[in-house]
Amino acid sequence: MSFKEALKKSVLVQDGALGTQLEALIPLDDPHSVKGSPLWSTNALLYSPELISSIHKQYVEAGADMIITATYQASPQTLSKYENMDLAQAKKVWTKSVECALEATRTHPEKKIFIGGSIGPYGAYLANGAEYSGDYGDISSDQLMDYHRDIVRFYAETKEVDVIAFETVPNFAEVQAIFSLIEQMFNANLHKEFYVSLSCKDADHLVDGTPLEQVIRYILSKKSSQISDNLVGIGCNCVPFEIVSDFIETVNRVCQNNGSEQLSLLVYPNLGFEPTDTANYAFRSSTEKWASSVAKWALYSNVRVIGGCCSTGPAEIAQIKDVVEKIKS
Repeated sequence: MSFKEALKKSVLVQDGALGTQLEALIPLDDPHSVKGSPLWSTNALLYSPELISSIHKQYVEAGADMIITATYQASPQTLSKYENMDLAQAKKVWTKSVECALEATRTHPEKKIFIGGSIGPYGAYLANGAEYSGDYGDISSDQLMDYHRDIVRFYAETKEVDVIAFETVPNFAEVQAIFSLIEQMFNANLHKEFYVSLSCKDADHLVDGTPLEQVIRYILSKKSSQISDNLVGIGCNCVPFEIVSDFIETVNRVCQNNGSEQLSLLVYPNLGFEPTDTANYAFRSSTEKWASSVAKWALYSNVRVIGGCCSTGPAEIAQIKDVVEKIKS
C-alpha cells in the first residue's frame, strides 16, 4: 500500500522531534553535540547513529506509523561545507539514515511503518536563522532547484523510502522551486510521492510574509501529472501548535473559495519551542493543552497525518496515537 493510499484509509501518526531529543542525550561539551552544530541531528547520524536508531524505535513503540529520516540538514551542500564530503559520500550518509529508520520499523514487523525522506529548506543550509525568517537574500529559482536536486533524486530512487518530506519551507520562492523541480525531474521511470510542509509565522502567512492564500492558490494551480500523481498533501511544521487549527481553517477556506477539493493536510507542530535569535531558541511548557489540541485537529476530515516537531517526544506521540485510536473506534 502506498503512503497516499494509506492516508485515504485512516489518519496516520507521525513521529516527533529528533534534534531536540538528541540535545537531551548528548552533553553540550561533547565534540559531537548536536546543539550549536550547523548539522544538528545529522551530526549524530555521522558520529552516533545508534542514538538515531534508538529515538526512532522509541517513536515506533509510542505508536508512530511514520518515521522521518535524520537528513533535515544533510543536503550535499551542507555536508560539503562542514564535512568536506563529495556527493558519493553524502549518499552514504543518506543511506545510513534510511538504515536507521528501517531498523526501527523492523521492531514491529506486523504493521506497515512508513519512512519519510526528510529534506530541509535552503535556510537550514544558511544556518543563520533563515528557516525561521524566510530571508534567503539574492537567490534564483534555478539555484534553489539545484540545491534540492541530488537528494530528491536519491530518495526518488530509494525503494525503502515511501514519501519525500520537504520540511519547514519558509519561503514562497522555494515552494515554487520545489514544484518546478518535481515537474522537471519526475517521469514514468523516476517519481516518488511527496509533500511540502510550510513554516508559518501565523495562520495566514509564511514566515517570509507571503500570504498563505497565495501559496495555496499556487499549489492548487499545479495540474501536471508529475504533481497530481505524486503530491500527497501540504503540511505545516515547526510552528506553535496553537496556530494549527487556524492554519487548517485558512487552507480549507482557500480550497472552498477556489472550488477545489480539500487538500490532505499533515500537521506536526512544535511544543513550546521558540527561536530567540539567529542561533538560539527557548522552550516553554504547554503540555497541558497538547492532547486537547490534537483532538481538535483530528476532527477535520482532511487532516490525515498528525505528529510533532521540536520539543515533542514519545509521550506526545503516544497521546496522538490515543486520540486517533479513539476516533477510529
